[in-house]
Amino acid sequence: MQRQRFLFAALGLLTLWRWALLPTLELAPEEALAVFRVKHGQWCSFFEIGPLVPVFARLGMVIGGAGEFGVRFFAPLLALGASLLVWRLARDFFDEQIAGWAVVIVNVLPAFNLAAVTLTPGTLNCVLVPAAALCVRSALRQADPKHRAWWWAAACVVATALAQPPAFATIAAVVCVFGLSKGLRHRLHGSGFRGILAAWSVVVLCWLVWQGWHGWPAFAAGHWLPEWRVIPNLMRWIVLASPLLLVLFVVAVRAGFSSAMLQSHRSLPMAMLLPLAGIDLFYGPHEIWPDTGGVVWMLFAAMLLAHRSTVARTAVIEQKISLRTITIVLAALQSAFLLQTDLPRTLGLTWRFSPKPSAETDAAHVFTADPSKTLRGWRESAKVVSAVLEQAGGAGAWFILAGDWPLAVELDHYLGQAGTVQSPASDLRSFAGRSALFVTEDRDAKGLPDLLKNRFQRTELLSVARVMHAGNEVRWLKIFACHDYRAPDF
Repeated sequence: MQRQRFLFAALGLLTLWRWALLPTLELAPEEALAVFRVKHGQWCSFFEIGPLVPVFARLGMVIGGAGEFGVRFFAPLLALGASLLVWRLARDFFDEQIAGWAVVIVNVLPAFNLAAVTLTPGTLNCVLVPAAALCVRSALRQADPKHRAWWWAAACVVATALAQPPAFATIAAVVCVFGLSKGLRHRLHGSGFRGILAAWSVVVLCWLVWQGWHGWPAFAAGHWLPEWRVIPNLMRWIVLASPLLLVLFVVAVRAGFSSAMLQSHRSLPMAMLLPLAGIDLFYGPHEIWPDTGGVVWMLFAAMLLAHRSTVARTAVIEQKISLRTITIVLAALQSAFLLQTDLPRTLGLTWRFSPKPSAETDAAHVFTADPSKTLRGWRESAKVVSAVLEQAGGAGAWFILAGDWPLAVELDHYLGQAGTVQSPASDLRSFAGRSALFVTEDRDAKGLPDLLKNRFQRTELLSVARVMHAGNEVRWLKIFACHDYRAPDF
């Protein structure tokens, strides 16, 4: 009991430390997109993220202001809630000692620490998926097929779909819980399960309708196609889970395949883990850094690892303590390294922040790609654009056009202007006759894309800027002047 009180006190102090860390990192593109939605009233959009993240961003901004702290205000609280849910689940499945170790493992995971200081769909999923699992476990204990725990589980699934639509991972995990757990197959047609499936189906239908109205952007981006290169995907896991922890996860999962585990009430963590990990392995690389929504499977792996490290008889107590200490210290150092330096590496995996991503350049990016780059340099980039805008005559004479939506939402936030920063996907017909500053991060760009270039009377290069952080280049900007926009004829 003394240890448990110490654990909860440590979680409180860790939450305070995470709050203190929030203003030190600039908004990531997904966070800036949430603020963009709040600022311009686009609450029902399903572009890149669902409506739930902007709702939490808005509530945080009411409490903590419009800066980084306010936008991310709920992220440490959500991480605290996820830790408590992991503790409750592990205690129900095993005991308090194992639950305590599971919470410690979760809170040294680099992926979880990243989610705890950024407000992305991954932050919400780390709470909603364990909450859904806990509700399902409570519902299965009840004889009432319409017990309220079923409806809470359905609400968690709906919230997950609204955070990161269409939430295929969550529904796959729920289905797998029923399919793999002994003696639960007869519940597949129970009213509780039908409620979960119906609630999820309604949100996914809304997502499909929105996609259809807007030209199917998710499918145009190729997100429905898996990333089949297994080695780069495993390298991503090494970055997000820490190498030693990842190896121990594999060992714990292998031990969890024992008949005694699969046929007992403890099979639920394994049933949740397997589909979530499989989907994250092949679809996780599509997520924009620092969104780590797919790695929610690591929470369930932490429970199995805590159980395995406690009950294994193949190692003496001294060896267990040494291995625990080394693993926890290594993962904690990697977490700090990932968040606070410019040196974390992707170990060869092509992510969206890598310049010129291709299979051929993966090896070169082992020592050059920097995941934290997406969290740095946006404020300075906005200062550069603002200075060029003032020299050109001010915001009244020009509107700003960014090369892609991440750059557009970041500039929109850090410029702080009333006018909206546009992207190539925006409807520009209302800007007919006006001139624009086109800003791009493509260092090889010699002008605007052809579809945009033909809409302006003439273009010229105004400025090239390198944005530095701690001696490293984090942004490369080219700014073009584009005169007299002509709306296309329809």
